[in-house]
Amino acid sequence: MKMSKVYIRLLAITALAIAFTGASFSIAGLAKLFAGASTAVAIMAAALEIAKLVVTGFVYRYWGHIHKVMRVYLCFAVVTLIGITSIGIYGFLSNAYQISSLGMKTEELKIESMRSENKRIEERVAEINRFIDEVPRSRISKKFEFQKKYEPEIKRLRKQSDAIVAQIDAAKVKILKTHTEVGPASFLADALHSDVDTVVKYLILLFVLVFDPLAVCLVFCLNLAIRLREKYRGNETKISEHSISTPVDHRFRKAS
Repeated sequence: MKMSKVYIRLLAITALAIAFTGASFSIAGLAKLFAGASTAVAIMAAALEIAKLVVTGFVYRYWGHIHKVMRVYLCFAVVTLIGITSIGIYGFLSNAYQISSLGMKTEELKIESMRSENKRIEERVAEINRFIDEVPRSRISKKFEFQKKYEPEIKRLRKQSDAIVAQIDAAKVKILKTHTEVGPASFLADALHSDVDTVVKYLILLFVLVFDPLAVCLVFCLNLAIRLREKYRGNETKISEHSISTPVDHRFRKAS
């Protein structure tokens, strides 16, 4: 089976595209992780990404010619670099999600704080009403006196409570807008009866599991395709040379 040149090029473009994208995400993630030396880390990570692809192709093509110890080390290096790249990609995607969901988490914290404040106000109003209700009916004038005394405070507290409820409603609207920015993850979380953070975490893990390992596998496939093409081209060359030389041999035999 002859391997098409177009298909080999397609494999090369796909492998390079996935490897380059994964490397970009990983370098960005690692640079954020080591922010103190982000430029140096980015250069180191880029060099290791290139080395990983070159070593993968080298190990596949010259497996039988490499010393056992070197084989073990090179395989270990490739697997380790896949792990490092995956960690970088996970960090990059996690950071991107945290930025997009930061507004939602901020509003949720505000809502929680406002609910606590509103609960405190309601408890104070209930405490005042309970104190007034506990005044015996025989002391009706005293009850009226307390009602008149605490009425301004009750009005002020209820006004505060209404303002807080309005702020909570406004924060809920902002959360809905952020849910839209987060995208399908929120709907998926609702369908799975889980929270958005957990769903996004597993989605990122799925991306990580198929990203860099797929790039390395495509490098293997590319080298296999090149070897097969070289092999069949070699066979075709031998056959053509044989078919050209055979009639000449017959002519020499007849002449002899």
